[in-house]
Amino acid sequence: MRIDRLKVLNFKKFDEATFEFHRRFTLLVGDNATGKTAILDALRIGVGSYLLGIPASPAPSIKREYVRREVRRNGEFSTFEPVTPCEVHCNGRVHGSDVSWNRKLSSLSGRTNRVGARQLVRCVDNHFREDNSRTNLPLIVSYGTGRLWIEPRTTKQVRSVVRKPLGKLSRLEAYRGCLEPAVSSELLRRWIKKMALIAVHEGKSLGSLNAVYSAIVGCVEGVERALYDFDLDDIALDFSGRERYPFGYLSDGQRTMAALAADIAMRCVQLNPHLTGDAPKETEGVALIDELDLHLHPNWQRVVIRNLTSLFPNLQFVATTHSPFIVQSLDGQGLVNLSDGGALEERAEPYSIEDVAEETMGVDTPQRSKFFLEMEAAAKRYYELLDQLCDDHPDVVRAKAELDRTEVRFSDNPAYAAFLKLHRSTAE
Repeated sequence: MRIDRLKVLNFKKFDEATFEFHRRFTLLVGDNATGKTAILDALRIGVGSYLLGIPASPAPSIKREYVRREVRRNGEFSTFEPVTPCEVHCNGRVHGSDVSWNRKLSSLSGRTNRVGARQLVRCVDNHFREDNSRTNLPLIVSYGTGRLWIEPRTTKQVRSVVRKPLGKLSRLEAYRGCLEPAVSSELLRRWIKKMALIAVHEGKSLGSLNAVYSAIVGCVEGVERALYDFDLDDIALDFSGRERYPFGYLSDGQRTMAALAADIAMRCVQLNPHLTGDAPKETEGVALIDELDLHLHPNWQRVVIRNLTSLFPNLQFVATTHSPFIVQSLDGQGLVNLSDGGALEERAEPYSIEDVAEETMGVDTPQRSKFFLEMEAAAKRYYELLDQLCDDHPDVVRAKAELDRTEVRFSDNPAYAAFLKLHRSTAE
């Protein structure tokens, strides 16, 4: 499964907008409130429409809070009114066929219409008429900004998965909770423990379990081995030259990447068990990640895209970020800058951090801090006044007073304060 184009109508902040996506990795950037997360929400509804053709796997609907609202002037005051219909249109490739579909909410009191998704549902139905045990199923996942801390326990759908005994489950169980914003670390731990027990009982290595371990090692810097430690009764990571750490003792960044990579790999092997250890590399699908840089050190930010695309080469990723290091690491991947029109741009050449910060992210003079620029502007303004006016001019008096206030304001910068005093003495 792949999404090539998304069109939204009256969806959150967008009255009407169209976006295109790279077949491998698309990074959404832009100022706050430009609509990055809104695009991910629309994509979640779009890719989630695949589940309309999967039994017992509820597809996400268009929520009432997604409906765009506009200010309308009525008499002496303004009102904030919803605008319908709210629509999500997708064009993409599903099971080898080009498919178009849409979901629509016609009114706040209605339900999300599935009529526009009939072509997609037929495509899914035709796929399942084949030998279900050997056909590949696509991965569909979405990770929000609360993926580290929020254990998904708010919906019956997720609770049923976490509490259900891990016996011989249908491969379709991997779709349950797949579009929840958080990763269930408890479900992940139970699954790995179950597979580790099977490996011990059968006295052999399991390719599916090793694939999940490899995903953790490939996404967490400095890790040489991942395993289930029965003494600790937890997932554990062996770091090079250091002790073994259980999952709960990892840093926020380490846990974020370990859980993300392991969850994707686990769902791949669940959906396509016939692929065994090759499932993460051969499974197609779409992964949505909000704030990819969450809790990651800049050194990790520079390699996270490379790690994900290497571990899961057939997945399509769409992610948001505010990190210039992640933007810099795009190499032949797609960039959508919502602060600059939102057109898909392929980044095929290296960019410096200064170039990314200034040209892509709109940061003025990124080589200097905002504090330094304020001091520099203040000094320039005051020096010009002192040089141009006579000592007894009223503006000079005000300039001196302002200069004194500036010295006090920046008194924690001794070099700057001394520089101001020296220049004032020369001017006088």
